[in-house]
This record gives sequence, C-alpha cells and structure tokens, in this order.
Amino acid sequence: MKKLSTTQLAMSYTGIFLGAGFVSGQELWQFFACFGPVGLIGFIGTAALFFYVNYANLRLIQLTGQEDMGRLMTCGDHPKLRAAVSAMQNLLLVGVCIIMIAGASTLIHQLLPIPAWLGGLIFTVIVAAVALLGMQGLVAVFSLLVPVTTVMAVLLAAWVLIKNGFSFAPANGSVSALMPNWIIGFVTYAAYNLFGTISILVPTAKLMDGKKTVRRGLSMGSVLLIVLAWSMIAAISVLPSSGQNELPMSALASGLHPTLSVAYSLLMGFGMFGACLSSICAVVSQTELHFAGINKHGKLFTTVLLLVSFALSLLGFGNLIGIIYPVFGYASIPFLICLVLNYHKVKKTGTL
Repeated sequence: MKKLSTTQLAMSYTGIFLGAGFVSGQELWQFFACFGPVGLIGFIGTAALFFYVNYANLRLIQLTGQEDMGRLMTCGDHPKLRAAVSAMQNLLLVGVCIIMIAGASTLIHQLLPIPAWLGGLIFTVIVAAVALLGMQGLVAVFSLLVPVTTVMAVLLAAWVLIKNGFSFAPANGSVSALMPNWIIGFVTYAAYNLFGTISILVPTAKLMDGKKTVRRGLSMGSVLLIVLAWSMIAAISVLPSSGQNELPMSALASGLHPTLSVAYSLLMGFGMFGACLSSICAVVSQTELHFAGINKHGKLFTTVLLLVSFALSLLGFGNLIGIIYPVFGYASIPFLICLVLNYHKVKKTGTL
C-alpha cells in the first residue's frame, strides 16, 4: 500500500473512535455531558491524552520497528506480562466486535422487515469482505465515514441548539458509581479507548514518513474529534433528558423530525461498521505477529473470527458496555504509562 497522507491518517485516527457508543451519544453522555458544561473541558483533556499517547505509540514503532503491543506497553523483560497485555487487548477488541454486531442486528431489524439474526449475519459478511482488503479497505471506509459523520453530527447539534437555545441545563451528575466525577470520567474514557484502539494504528506507522506526518495527522484528527464531541455534548447538555434514552442523539434527531431519526440510525450503523472493521483488523494484525500459521492463513482466520463473533453476538452483550469499558479503562492505565515511558527511553537511549 502506498504511503498515507496527513488527511488519510487524520480520517483513520478519528474513525477508530467513532463506534456506536460515540456516534449514538451514549458514551459522551455517561462520561462527559452528565456533568454539564465542564464535560466540554473534560473532552479537551481526553483529546490531549489521545494525541499524546498515540503520538508516542506511532513514533515508538517507527523508531524501533517493534509492532508487538505487549512489548511496547510493558517495562522490562516480562514475557508472561507481555502475553497477558496482548491477550487483554485482543479480548477487548473481540468484545467490541461482538457488541457492534449485536447492535447492528438490532438496528437493521428496526429499519428492515427481516429477523435480527439475519441482519447481523449480513453485517458480518460485509465487514469480512472489507476486512480481507486489509489496511487499504480500512482507510477507504474511514475516509468516507468521518466527513459524513462530522457534518451530520454538527448540523444536528446546531439545529438542537438553535431550537432550544444555548443555555445548558443543570448538571445531572455521575450516572455510574465507577465514575464519581468528571475528572475520573475523562481519564477512564481516555484509558479504555486508548487500550482498545491503540493497536489499530500499528499498521499505519510504517506507511508514514517520519514524525511530521504523524504530528500533523493526529493534530487534524484531534480537532475533528473535539468538534464532533463538543457538538454532541452541547446538544445533549441542553436537553439532558435525552441522556435517559439508550441512543441520545437519535432521540434528539427524532424530536426534530422523524426522517432525521432514520438518517441518524444509518449513521450509527456506519459507526458500528467502522468500529467492528478496525477492531477485527487489529486483532488479526497482532495475532499474526505471534503465530506464523495465522500469518499464512490470515483470510481464513479473519473469516472464522468474525463468524465466531457473530455467533456470540446472538447472546446480547450490549448491556455490558457500561461495566466492561470502565473496568478495562482502570486496568489499562499502568500499561499506557509504560508505553509513554518506553517512548521517552528510546528517544534518550535509542533502545527499547
């Protein structure tokens, strides 16, 4: 694949965070908007952490040529700990796939007169077809998904604000005992997102020339993320009752016009697709580093893994999001710190 441009990196970087939880507004409600206007400040801190850790990650890979996230996210020579970290990451990413397929099944069933399981199977087959194209397919999807999502979310939020005014309602306060205040909320959100998505960018490191493209691409992507998040947080904060809905942004869209609700449902479907696709590509990429046999049969492994994810999605994992993600967030913080320490060590000594 040819070298990634700054814009392609920005689209890919932004796209890896646009899962159903983000696009629907549910994650932004639980971790930011429920705390009122201060949630806007919280997301700036989150975006800064996203930028800093991902910059350290990509530069560390470029400087060392090391792509094993277990090695990059642990300090010292601890093979069992490295294996445990890699397993945790892959487990979380497969969990994301399962949840996205389960969500897509429900969404397609709501939009079309077909059984939920059939909708999930169709979704899985399409994801598999694009996943087999590798990084090229992933970049192409995000290059389309991110601009459409940004424009749609900003326009919807602007409509809500114009109709209801720019006066924020009183903060509701934490909606989860795992996140008692906005500072812990934004740190936890940043941690679990980074832990789950940091390996997705690994294949892009060798497709960029030096640190200039990395810095510019991540900077552009960070601006897009802030624009998206601020639009949604502001809209939900003006009408906090929407946060009681499982899909806050869809509820806001429905309140403006029924057609908008359908349009935003389609947008959430694209968000689920992007999250599932990027997660499965990352799992396959990391697994191939450790098992030569997988490397020889990557397409078969990708297909089998997606079919297993589809089968598990029939059990319904959506309700676990509010528990699984924060728990992984807390557990991942030490390893993210190790990654940053390793980056500064390589900058200073030249060796990992």
